[in-house]
Amino acid sequence: MQFGARDLEVRVVNPNPALDLVQETIGELVFRQAGFFRLDLLETTRVLVPQNERIGNPTFYSMLEDLGISNLPDFSQMTAITFQDVVVSHEPFSDGLLFHELVHVEQYRRLGIANFAALYVRGFLNGGGYHDIPLEINAYHLGGCFEADPANLFSVADEVSKWIAQDRF
Repeated sequence: MQFGARDLEVRVVNPNPALDLVQETIGELVFRQAGFFRLDLLETTRVLVPQNERIGNPTFYSMLEDLGISNLPDFSQMTAITFQDVVVSHEPFSDGLLFHELVHVEQYRRLGIANFAALYVRGFLNGGGYHDIPLEINAYHLGGCFEADPANLFSVADEVSKWIAQDRF
């Protein structure tokens, strides 16, 4: 696979001008992962790195808690969160962290926003916690394969497609 410049900068988006942003240059990390991800995915993924502020929990959490649903993931305590093709990270990227979040970008690409969200919630409710969500299990599994042997290339798109075909989400 041919990849563009090694100094690729992933675009940073700022949906909230009040956030103090830092341009996160992750070109070397992206370059090392180019053989695992579709080039168009790498070129269109954007990174948001808020400084001195953390993403808060969704407003609907209070309604879920009123219904007796507990153990909800605390967004402010997450290292990073992916929303379709935007990755919000509360700390500098490592190869493993970026890989994990890019798996979620691929999952969103293949499943669509509504289906991803439904599967994420269903996985949480059925499993009882963050680490039991099949979308997370898939991302951690593929990330573990990458970290164990970064020279052993595989297609994340193909692996996510297999999980979809096997109805594992």
